[in-house]
Amino acid sequence: MRNVLVISSSEWPAAALRAALGDDIDELRVIVPAVRQSRLQWLTNADDDAREVADDAASSIADALPSQETEASAGDSDPLLAAEDALRDFAADEVVVVTRPDEEATWLEEGSSEVIARRLRGLKLTRLVVSDSD
Repeated sequence: MRNVLVISSSEWPAAALRAALGDDIDELRVIVPAVRQSRLQWLTNADDDAREVADDAASSIADALPSQETEASAGDSDPLLAAEDALRDFAADEVVVVTRPDEEATWLEEGSSEVIARRLRGLKLTRLVVSDSD
């Protein structure tokens, strides 16, 4: 049995994820943090558009990956909090963190994969860097 949590700030990592994960996933949870927002939007909690983009991306990623059971949703704008929230009710065996290259990253996702890796030391962790233009 293999339960995989994917935290992705990229909206288009399906090909890279298929290559990294293979086909033997029992349960899959895809969380896309709502990182596509300005500081002003974040400060004023005007994150509806960012959450909608993230929710659509999570559904697209989940649809492209084979698993027996799948859940997908937008997550907190802080990728670490999004991962911790998901792990509260999903018993993942493995966590895959997908980020964009530094030159494409938003201010909310800068350095997030390193922070997540330090916090989730007890789980198998895979880090992928995927450009939205790939």
